[in-house]
Amino acid sequence: PTGNFGSKTEERFEVLKKYTEGGPLMCTEFWVGWFDHWGNGGHMRGNLEESTKDLDKMLEMGHVNIYMFEGGTNFGFMNGSNYYDELTPDVTSYDYDAVLTEAGDFTVKYEKYKEVIGKYTQLPQVTFSTDIKKKDYGALKVQEKVSLFRVLDDLSTPVSNTFPIPMEKLDQSYGYILYRSALEREQNLEKIRLWGANDRANIFVDQKPLITLYDRELLKEAEVKADFESGALLDILVENMGRVNFGPLMESQRKGIAGCVQLNGHMHYNWEMYTLPLNNLEKLDFSKGWKSGEPAFYRFRFQVEKGDACDTFLDFTGWGKGFAVLNGFNLGRFWEKGPQKRLYIPAPLLKEGENELILFESEGKTPETVSLEKEPLLE
Repeated sequence: PTGNFGSKTEERFEVLKKYTEGGPLMCTEFWVGWFDHWGNGGHMRGNLEESTKDLDKMLEMGHVNIYMFEGGTNFGFMNGSNYYDELTPDVTSYDYDAVLTEAGDFTVKYEKYKEVIGKYTQLPQVTFSTDIKKKDYGALKVQEKVSLFRVLDDLSTPVSNTFPIPMEKLDQSYGYILYRSALEREQNLEKIRLWGANDRANIFVDQKPLITLYDRELLKEAEVKADFESGALLDILVENMGRVNFGPLMESQRKGIAGCVQLNGHMHYNWEMYTLPLNNLEKLDFSKGWKSGEPAFYRFRFQVEKGDACDTFLDFTGWGKGFAVLNGFNLGRFWEKGPQKRLYIPAPLLKEGENELILFESEGKTPETVSLEKEPLLE
């Protein structure tokens, strides 16, 4: 028997003694920090002084495994999420205030822990062969852009059905899904409700933003106002924000819309569904047009000289919400609400010569530039 905890070592080990029958005491997850979720109000940081004391006591009384020793990155759409009273999806960075950073750098915590561990064992002298270099590559300007609505049929083949179908029943696990239907019997919209929907929905009428609903907002009817002519298109772009990996809602993981769409108090029928895992951006045709306020793709290009590939961080200041792809590799999500303000780019993802960066942005907040900085930013 072992235990997972991040503080009060003596108290926790006293509890553990009841189960070990005189055997060794071990903390298998010594939580030295914590992970961030979008909108949590600031980067999570542990109490270094207290955790150093706890580590000392653990080694005095027993054994320890440090979690996390090195921070990591939730590349692509692979971040997890907790769900208690609300959805709390992890940010792209899993820095965790770890002993080594997301980029592998030493920290003050590393030096403090090294000093403590040195009290209990002989530390070998180690020469590190890798020199982690970072670089500010400067500002990049948008060179091409195209609206999602213009390239839907390039990225996905629609499936028709009377009712909406969730991602999983369309053999999709991650990314986005778009539901489209013609408003042939409605003259206006005053109320809308998405039954069985997860996790975040951008709703459009005639490709103009109507309302965005997130998490708990999807559990009730929303009041809206839209007038239109018969045949106007209703588009609902739903994002899978990350699968819940802990707690009672692990089995409630249908993403997209698993029930129905209710308009002005009645169910609406006949939908086309576009699965959008967005792992095929090489099919994008940037000549097909762009319109302000619509979800869209933005392409940047920049040069890297021979031998000049270094770690860097994508600063997305001013952009709303979406994800970034570098040379075909999904760097992960960004969102203006923070606390993460820059995405980590390991040097091996850069290539000699021309590099391609594509941002997908769903909110219509696009300042036309990004920058590649040499430091992370977790506020």
